[in-house]
Amino acid sequence: MRIAIIGAGAMGAMFGVRFAGAGADVVLYDIDAAHVAAIAADGLALGTPDGDLRMRLPATTSPAEIGDFDMAVVMVDSNATGDAAKTLASVLPPDAFALTLQNGIGNVEALTAALGASRVVGGTTYNSAAKLAPGKVLHSNIGETTVGELDGSASDRVATIAELFRQAGLPIVVSDNVLGHIWTKFVLNAAINPVSAITGFRPGEIARTEPARRLMERVLDEILAVIAAKGIRLPSADPRGEVLDHAWERYNRPSMLQHVESGRRTEIDSLNGALLREAKALGIACPFNEAVVMTVKAIEARSAARAAAPALDESALETAARASPRPSD
Repeated sequence: MRIAIIGAGAMGAMFGVRFAGAGADVVLYDIDAAHVAAIAADGLALGTPDGDLRMRLPATTSPAEIGDFDMAVVMVDSNATGDAAKTLASVLPPDAFALTLQNGIGNVEALTAALGASRVVGGTTYNSAAKLAPGKVLHSNIGETTVGELDGSASDRVATIAELFRQAGLPIVVSDNVLGHIWTKFVLNAAINPVSAITGFRPGEIARTEPARRLMERVLDEILAVIAAKGIRLPSADPRGEVLDHAWERYNRPSMLQHVESGRRTEIDSLNGALLREAKALGIACPFNEAVVMTVKAIEARSAARAAAPALDESALETAARASPRPSD
């Protein structure tokens, strides 16, 4: 099986190494030129709970160089799914399909709009990874992945995906309700990740720090209210309890925390921002989610401002501010 990893950052690179180790023919595609150059020069280094690996895999920043493939595994940041879908539409071979294992909601919809629903397989994963440096990735937690056809049917291609994961030593489940699992992961990420990004706490620290835990619980309750109003069938009988248990047990660095620490744009628009859009359509108020969206966006703005002007001349800025009266609301 030839696999194109679309978005070979932390998670994409980790899956690329794991799948190649299981015998797949893997090519990596990413727009991060430094990361791709490091992989081309020295191979991809992957730290795992079982030891370190280094593997030479073809990597490119050019869609034209991806070549022929059977399956595209889409692992780009959700902010880039629309662009990735357009790229895939131009290079996807006639008999190939895309598998999304991304966080957030809206990714399946963007891919099906560009490729057609019959060429998209859904999934969600509880593996965790972090990019330590160009060409160097840590697989910090081996977790379960769930995949399935969007219409709930059984298929040979999903069976092939499941066997690939087994050969790679990664836990895998096939579901006839994969969209329910995607929403479950959405609940988990939307409840925990922004609180982690805002406070700097890891999930286990959030769970053990009362103000942070209470904030997470308020955000979570609003999310579950929207899901109930939408009539979405989650696979868990107690999704609230599962999120609280997950936070209690985990000390990984959520992706949104990694993004704010590195000054990168977060996935807040595909998580709590997406929830607010759903809530507005239903007429449901979500003040805690609105607050965390504004706070994370403020952090993003601060990072951009500090990157543009690392040193602030307070006197000059205050003089300029007094000369420009505050606009009226």
